[in-house]
Amino acid sequence: MALTLQLADPEGNFLPESYAILDEELLEYLAGLSAFPTLRSFGELSSEEKPIEEAVREALAREAVEMAELVKRRAVPEPPGWVGLEGTGDIRLGEEFGWEGLLGFLRRLEHLVHLARTMGLELWALPDE
Repeated sequence: MALTLQLADPEGNFLPESYAILDEELLEYLAGLSAFPTLRSFGELSSEEKPIEEAVREALAREAVEMAELVKRRAVPEPPGWVGLEGTGDIRLGEEFGWEGLLGFLRRLEHLVHLARTMGLELWALPDE
C-alpha cells in the first residue's frame, strides 16, 4: 500500500504538482514512531479517499517541523535506505531515500500544509493499494 497526499482546490480539482507520496516502506517506518502520533497514523488510514481535517493538517505540520530537527541530528531511528520497492526487494524498482529523503519528505509535507492554509486549499489522503 502507498499513500499520496495531494492538494485540491475548493472545487475538488487536484493540483498535479502539489503532492507527497508515502511508499509502503515509509508508511512502515512512520508507524514505528511513537513520538509522532499524527505521522504514525498515516498507516492506519482507510482505503477511502478523503480530505484531511484542518486540525490534523496543523498537527502534521508541527510534527514535520519537530521531526525534521531530529532528523538533522540523526536523533530518530534510521529511515529506510530505499522506498518504492512495493514488496519486491529489487532496489532497481525503487529510489534511494535515507536521511536526505526523509528530510525532503518532511519539508514537502510542511510546505503542502502551509499552501493549504494560506491558499484555502484542501489536503487529501489518496490511498493506493
